Amino acid sequence: MLSGLDGPLVARDAHASHYAASTIKVAVLAALLAARARGERGALGAALVHARFPSRTGGRFELSQGDDQDDATWARLGERVELLKLAEAMITVSSNIATDLIAERIGLATVADFLTRADLATELSMERLIGDADAEASGLTNTVTAAGLAALFAGLANDAWLSADDSEVAVSMLARQTHLDGLPAGLPPRVWSASKGGWVPGVRHDVALVRPAKAPPYVLAVCTTSGVAGDAVLALLGRLSAITYQEWTRWHA
Repeated sequence: MLSGLDGPLVARDAHASHYAASTIKVAVLAALLAARARGERGALGAALVHARFPSRTGGRFELSQGDDQDDATWARLGERVELLKLAEAMITVSSNIATDLIAERIGLATVADFLTRADLATELSMERLIGDADAEASGLTNTVTAAGLAALFAGLANDAWLSADDSEVAVSMLARQTHLDGLPAGLPPRVWSASKGGWVPGVRHDVALVRPAKAPPYVLAVCTTSGVAGDAVLALLGRLSAITYQEWTRWHA
């Protein structure tokens, strides 16, 4: 899905639903910031870092540090960490533990409420915490579409749901993304982008807000579910990004 900030432009199977992987973390970020703006208590202050969480099917489950990318937050087990600092880890290094701490604190209902308010509930959903295997086995899952991810990024870029200050907080976090081997890898050097990818075996997604120096900003979202090797999908994402940037800037020259 290729979108300007005022709506979609080019799409192919953009409403096809995919397992979300880590791209759902952007919806958690937006829901957190919206709840903070309303002064909701659960969205303020700090959270105690722990690795055991309530399952949607009852009981509890435990995250594994070996499946995460955020040793810094894991090193603070038993300590309190500000929610916005957790949000930074959730986005920039794709922290699973930070995501679950935030989602537990604000509640999955708050994420769903944000998506409903943003008119994205048919495109994006979060029905369980990351790592809740029993809930996943029961059919509760997290899903996205390329159309939904593109609309979420465009809405954050043009202050559609949050204040200008909170939108800037979200976009700035996404611009500090450290996983840049998908769509950002296809951009020319020093071109500004804010992005979030998601990956598990057989699934690779990426969505990026790009601000060319001499053309309007745009959003490119690509979702893939296939048996293609991860390196090949990353190469495809980079190529799609390179072509999109070239044609977009040529079109606006």
